[in-house]
Amino acid sequence: MGDIVPITKPKEMSTSTIQCPMLNSTNYTVWGLKMRILLRVHKVWDIVETESDDAEKNDIAMALIFQSIPEAAVLQIGGLDTAKKVWNAIKAKHVGAERVREARLQTLMAEFDKLTMKDTETIDDFSGKLSEICSKSAALGTIIEEPKLVRKFLKSLPRKKFIHIVASLEQVLDLNTTSFEDITGRLKAYEERIQGDDEESQEDQGKLMYTNTESQANRNYSNESRGRGRGGRFYNRGRGRGRTNEARDLSKVTCYRCDKLGHYASSCPDRLLKLQETKEDEVNDDDTHEGEKLMMHEVVFLNEKNVRPDKFATTSDEENIWYLDNGASNHMTGNRSYFSRIDESVTGKVRFGDDSRIDIKGKGSILFVSKDGEKKILADVYFIPDLRSNIISLGQATESGCDVRMKGNYLTLYGSDGKLLVKAQRSRNQLYKVRMEVENSKCLQITTLSDSAKWHARLGHVGINTLKTMIKDDLVTGIPSIAVE
Repeated sequence: MGDIVPITKPKEMSTSTIQCPMLNSTNYTVWGLKMRILLRVHKVWDIVETESDDAEKNDIAMALIFQSIPEAAVLQIGGLDTAKKVWNAIKAKHVGAERVREARLQTLMAEFDKLTMKDTETIDDFSGKLSEICSKSAALGTIIEEPKLVRKFLKSLPRKKFIHIVASLEQVLDLNTTSFEDITGRLKAYEERIQGDDEESQEDQGKLMYTNTESQANRNYSNESRGRGRGGRFYNRGRGRGRTNEARDLSKVTCYRCDKLGHYASSCPDRLLKLQETKEDEVNDDDTHEGEKLMMHEVVFLNEKNVRPDKFATTSDEENIWYLDNGASNHMTGNRSYFSRIDESVTGKVRFGDDSRIDIKGKGSILFVSKDGEKKILADVYFIPDLRSNIISLGQATESGCDVRMKGNYLTLYGSDGKLLVKAQRSRNQLYKVRMEVENSKCLQITTLSDSAKWHARLGHVGINTLKTMIKDDLVTGIPSIAVE
C-alpha cells in the first residue's frame, strides 16, 4: 500500500483582490455595470438598492464606490452618509434629469434604427456596436428586447454578401427564441467560410486583369506595327468588304454573314434574330422584341410561334379576307396596296410556328370602310411581302381598347365606344375570317393647261404683259390670237 498523503485545503480567493474600475466623463455606462457586479461580489449591492440600516455593509459599499471615482467627485459627494445617496448622486450627474434621459434615449434609438453594417466591417465589429447601444439603452431605463435586436442585426447586414445565410436563418430558426449570441456565432462562421472564397475570387480576377492588360498591350503593339512594310502609310484597315473609316454608301456594302448588300455583319438581321432567339431560350422573355435603332432604321424581330401561315387560305383566293387570330401578337399583311400610310424604314424578320423566317418591309396603318360608310383605322400593321394572308391580332386589338367576345359559332369585336366593328363566323378549320373593305388609297388627278399657259411656258415664262404685247402687235410669228389669262 502506498503512503498516506495529507490533503491541505486550498486558500480561498479573497474578494479584495478585485480591482475597482475608474469612472470618467465618458464611461459611466460601463462603469455602472462593473460596479454593480463588484458590489454584488462583496454582498453589499442590496444596501445600494434598499438603503438598509446595516452600517458595516454601508461602509464597505461607500469605500468601494469612493475608490472608483476621481478625487474631484469625492469632494463633491463626500458629505453624503449612505451608499445609496452616493450612488444616486453619481447617477444624477452622469445620466441627468428625466428630461435629459428621454432626450438621450431618443437619440440612441435613432442611432439604433439608422445603424447598418458597412462592407469593410466584420461581424464582431458590428455586433459590438449593437451591444454597446443596447447597454446604453438599458442604463437609461429602456431594455431592447432580444428578438428585436436579432431582427435588426439580420436586416442591417450587407444584402449582396449575406443574403443567402440571412434567408436560411429566417427559414430554419425561430427568431423570437434565438439569442443574439447564437446568431452572431452563426454569422461569424459563415463570414470565415466566404472569406476564403473572396480571396480566391480576387486572385483569379487579378490574373484575369493581368491577362487582359497583356493582351491589350499586344493588340496595341500590333496596331502600331501594322502596315510598316509595303504600303506602310495605311493604318486601321477595316474588316468588312468595302468598309473604310469614311462614310460609305450602304447599298454597295456586302455583309460577311449573309452575302447581301445594304448592311454590315454587325447589324445583319439574321445575326440579330439569332441572338434574340438565344436570349428567348435563356430568359423566356416576351414573345415580341423590338431591336434598337441601327443606321437610322428601326430593326424589328417578331416571334409569332403560335402562328402557322400554312393553315390560312391565301389572299389570292378572295380579296379583303382577314383572319382574326388570338395566337398572333401583331397585325400583319402581305398586301402593300392596303396601306394608307406606311413607314418602310421599319425592317426586320418574323419567325412563325413552322420555323419559317420572313422579312419585314414596313409598318403602317390601314383604313377600312364599313357598310354604312364609316371609316376605321387599323394601326401598327406590319408589311410582310411573303405572307399570303391578312391577320388581325385579337390581343393587340384589346390593347387598343376593343372588346372581344366569343359565343357559339360567332366572334364579335366591339370598339372602345361600344359599337360593333366585326362579327365573324367560325369556319370548319376553327378559324374566324371576315371580309373587310379597304379604302382605295389611289388618287387619280388630271390637269389641263390653257393656251396662254402653254405659250407662257414655251416663251421661257415671259411676263403676262409682254405676252399680251407680242400677240397684240404680232411681234412673234406663229403665236395664235388667244386670250391671255
